[in-house]
Amino acid sequence: MRKKERSRGRYRWTGAVITWLLFATACGTMTPGARLRNEIFWDAAKECESRHRTLHLDRIDPGGNLTMYADAESRQDFAPFLACYREAVRARIAQRRQAGLPMPDELNEEPTAEID
Repeated sequence: MRKKERSRGRYRWTGAVITWLLFATACGTMTPGARLRNEIFWDAAKECESRHRTLHLDRIDPGGNLTMYADAESRQDFAPFLACYREAVRARIAQRRQAGLPMPDELNEEPTAEID
């Protein structure tokens, strides 16, 4: 019986290591521009999500456009969230430009959002 338990533990550990390696590989394949876009959009979205707790992020596409879901009867928060998100994106872009930091050429400064 102990031998079966050990082999199950090895399979779980091996699965965890393989999953981690796949994740690390996927993260490492992002270009610097894609990584920067992701950082700008994700940070802005999380900032606004913390202010509008009834709306929740689902996905952010490479152009910064959001797909979200909402708690019941909370769609009235969508317009203020979108205004917050766009302003936060613009502020992050302006901060990087003022600091003279590199910016990706194809950065969407007016991303959209939708509730799924």
